[in-house]
Amino acid sequence: MNDGFLTFVEESGSGTKKSLARSWKIMVIDDEKSIHDITSLSLKEFTYEGRGVRFINAYSAQEAKACLVNHPDTALMLVDVVMESEDAGLKLVQYVRESMGNQLIQVVIRTGQPGYAPEEQVISKYRINSYFSKTEVTSKKLVSLVTTSLRTYQLALALNRELGMRRKAEKELRRLNRNLEKQIAERTRELFRADQMKNQFLANMSHEIRTPMNGIMTMAGMLLEEPLDEKQREYAGIIHSSADTLLTLINDILDLSKIEAGRIEFEARPFSMGRLIHDTLAIFRIKANEKGLALDAVIDPDLPETLSGDEVRIKQILVNLVGNAIKFTDNGCVSVRAFLDEDLKSCVRLGLRVSDTGPGINEATKIKLFDKFSQQDASTTRKYGGTGLGLAITKQLALLMDGDIDARNRPEGGAEFTVNLTIQKVADSDGVEPGAAPDESETEDLRNRVRTRAPRILVAEDNPINQKVIRLLLEKMGLAPDIVDNGQEVLEKLANTSYDVLIMDVQMPLLDGLATARIIRDPSTAVYSTLPIIALTALAMTEDAVACRKAGMDYVLTKPVHPRKLVQTLAKVLGI
Repeated sequence: MNDGFLTFVEESGSGTKKSLARSWKIMVIDDEKSIHDITSLSLKEFTYEGRGVRFINAYSAQEAKACLVNHPDTALMLVDVVMESEDAGLKLVQYVRESMGNQLIQVVIRTGQPGYAPEEQVISKYRINSYFSKTEVTSKKLVSLVTTSLRTYQLALALNRELGMRRKAEKELRRLNRNLEKQIAERTRELFRADQMKNQFLANMSHEIRTPMNGIMTMAGMLLEEPLDEKQREYAGIIHSSADTLLTLINDILDLSKIEAGRIEFEARPFSMGRLIHDTLAIFRIKANEKGLALDAVIDPDLPETLSGDEVRIKQILVNLVGNAIKFTDNGCVSVRAFLDEDLKSCVRLGLRVSDTGPGINEATKIKLFDKFSQQDASTTRKYGGTGLGLAITKQLALLMDGDIDARNRPEGGAEFTVNLTIQKVADSDGVEPGAAPDESETEDLRNRVRTRAPRILVAEDNPINQKVIRLLLEKMGLAPDIVDNGQEVLEKLANTSYDVLIMDVQMPLLDGLATARIIRDPSTAVYSTLPIIALTALAMTEDAVACRKAGMDYVLTKPVHPRKLVQTLAKVLGI
């Protein structure tokens, strides 16, 4: 065995170690010393890429394994097949490829007995680079063979480095993705918590504001029905109008919250387009008269009179547009047109156009006209008021009904807003009277019939002002309700007295309305009853109404309670 290294580079002074470090390591593995000598002499002057050769000599496969441990950066192995055994060289190659996992080192088989290792089997099975019989290898061929092998080794090293960098980058990317996923999950949780807090705030705000507004609007409305002098009527009208404006702002904020949360729901019921427009214009008739504005409407005869959709939301769109038009128009007229934009077999493309003779739209701010909280300028807010939510909500409602909205300035002056909505057709009117206006005499007739029935009514309300309000509304119908402060008192009353209707607030001390309703509806309780329950609540979110119905309440009235709504609901409950 010879452990010495044969080196063919200049060895002078400090350059020796540097040259050795940069030399290509070639391991010659053969049990014949003459092969080692021939190889070193053939490659004595050999250089590749400015680097010489450093030979590592091993005389058996076992010795080669030990050398590889100390020289893992060997570039090329020149391996004999038959050494301490007939296949020692092949087993060595197998050990390098599989046990050591070294796929970089180049392997050239040089055998004096090709029969023990047929070339066509060895090359594919052992993943070697070249195969030669020792008698075939000349000095020139050996130089060419080593050059090719070192070039391949160099390329393999570069590829391995690139793969290593890529694996490292992928690992870092996976780490960053994991961190990003954690951040996204945490951010999602934060947004969910923020959304919950916002919804809770909106619910609380709605409740706290609607509770006193119930008293303000109802009492102002009842005051306006009393014999008042001109100044008193003006003052009462201002109170009622201001409260109504505040309620509109609250509803806008709640609607925007529902839209953003994706919780807004649309109903599909037959409705009369003529009646919808009539009702909408009736809301603004007094305001238009005060400003001296003409208010008119045209309905396209090609448009089906009866359609199926969410009448309330369509009316909300029209109210926003007509309200804006009247707000910004000081003289002239406001016109509404409903038309058939496109017939789509089972549905129609409904067009609603509201035009005015006001100052028109500022082109500089037209691009943000439908943004939330957007106004043309600060002076607009000071002069006309409003939050800038109306058009934003209108835009969102239109999109949710598979439509859109557009605004432009009319050539003759003023602004024009056009909304397109996709609305279902109906086969028949389902009892809807085309173009019929709401008849106040119908409400009065219902009021008289409720009065004649003389139902026994129990009211549960903890707020003293709202107790007074609901009492006055019911007394106006000729009814004398019993009033209690909480759900516990409701159960006590029901245990001793029979009632026809229970009107109950949702939020009360001791026992709230929802818990009370669940107890009443529980068959196992002594107070179980089919007693009709009307929820009276200042909570105006969709989920609040759902919670009331799940608890067993039959109808939900939102504060402020409109007298007409109360009469109509009582009539339904009593089967009138």
